[in-house]
Amino acid sequence: MSRAIPKYRLPSAALIPALPTDGRVKVLAHLFEPCDALNTLALEYLAAGPFDNYDEVITLVKQLLVDLKDTESPSNTAWLLKILVAHPRLGAKKVDSEHSKLEQASLTIGSEEEAIKLKSLNKQYEDKFPG
Repeated sequence: MSRAIPKYRLPSAALIPALPTDGRVKVLAHLFEPCDALNTLALEYLAAGPFDNYDEVITLVKQLLVDLKDTESPSNTAWLLKILVAHPRLGAKKVDSEHSKLEQASLTIGSEEEAIKLKSLNKQYEDKFPG
């Protein structure tokens, strides 16, 4: 007899600063894609808190990414690209996070024309963000 694995539930946003590092990493992995570069960028800010809700957490991470982009230094651009490429290609068969598996499973490609369009969009994205 197999046991059902309990689904992960995000803790209250107010508890994030008190979580150990691996707990904050898990929160980031469920909100975004698992990404060491994003963890390095955001973990200390998540430890500082406080957060009333997850909108505040997402807004904080968004602002960190915008600040990284706005500095326009080559090292910050490289860092930002590491974070961007953590997201799998649309329609990819192999993805790491549970959220992406569900997202990709819900993506239905109904025609050859849609498959060609998706391939073209992925190429445009990868040309803009190499790696």
